[in-house]
Amino acid sequence: MNNFLALRAFYLSFYSRHAYIRAVKEWTGLSFGYLFFLVLFSTIAIGIWVHVWVNIGIQQIEKLVLPQLPKLIFKNSVLSIDKPLPYTIVINEKPFIRFAETDAPSLDQAEYVPVIVGKTQWSQYATNGKVSQSDFAPDLNTIIEPLGIAKYITWAKTYLGMTVALILLPLHFIFVAVQTLLLGLVGKLFSSTMSYELNYPDLVRVSTVAVTPGIIVGTLLLVNNQFFGLWLGIYGILALAYLFYGVYSNKRFDELLAAAQSAASDTNPFNFEDPVNPLW
Repeated sequence: MNNFLALRAFYLSFYSRHAYIRAVKEWTGLSFGYLFFLVLFSTIAIGIWVHVWVNIGIQQIEKLVLPQLPKLIFKNSVLSIDKPLPYTIVINEKPFIRFAETDAPSLDQAEYVPVIVGKTQWSQYATNGKVSQSDFAPDLNTIIEPLGIAKYITWAKTYLGMTVALILLPLHFIFVAVQTLLLGLVGKLFSSTMSYELNYPDLVRVSTVAVTPGIIVGTLLLVNNQFFGLWLGIYGILALAYLFYGVYSNKRFDELLAAAQSAASDTNPFNFEDPVNPLW
């Protein structure tokens, strides 16, 4: 079957039984080529989403933080800066980062500073009182200047989304491919409860179509910052529901085809429309 026609299953998988019937009757192999294009489109969308949000965040850093950032000098893991201590970076008229002799919180309870950087470690103070502390790397000897950070920021604004997409693509594909192989086994259970026989490669092809709605919906939720924590649950429920629908659609098609072939063998045969050849 033409691969570009197969890609129409991207939208037909949501509502058309023929997408699942064609996957069994006309597709070959395990349909991982179709699956790759599905994952590719999803990954590109996620990469664009990362690019947009990284640029939004970085623009805030460039505008609010970078102009106030001092020169950081690490010598044997001891920090010094080119500003008199204590020195505070302020964002929207609120203290954000304070460089001080110690990373202990301010004695002034009315003044809350989320991050305090001392000479040998830094601490993050949550509003609920939780504290996270980290020492600087041992034997750290380096100089960090705002201009040097600006160069990394420029790189991140340009290439981070693309880098995330390139790393995510093989991982995403392997994850979804394993899911379709496992769903093929679940499809065996569904078909046995219907007293209907489909071989494992056929069930895997049905599974590649069945995961399509979940991947598309999950990608749309992600790029719209909605229900991200529920993505796997939504994906799993949709995949199982459409897998059952796909197996049942093939069962009904074979039953109708058998009935039509039986009727065609009568003395007065009649023409019938082949339901496996609908208009796409």
